[in-house]
Amino acid sequence: MRIPKPRKRIKDVAAMRRFHLEMAGEPCELCELRPGNQIHHKIFRSQGGDDVPANFQWLCNSCASAQHGLTVSD
Repeated sequence: MRIPKPRKRIKDVAAMRRFHLEMAGEPCELCELRPGNQIHHKIFRSQGGDDVPANFQWLCNSCASAQHGLTVSD
């Protein structure tokens, strides 16, 4: 039995730049308390998540760290 190869992940740096410029100054999408400052993938790139706007979140450092199971003190 052959295991099919996983599809290639969409890598689009330009889409990430556009999303970053559109979201600059907007609040974090999760907590809405702090300004967002980074793009976060809903489906991690390591798990095959694509660089498409539907897979992006705009998060503050604390929420982004929490998404990765890390804790950060404010």
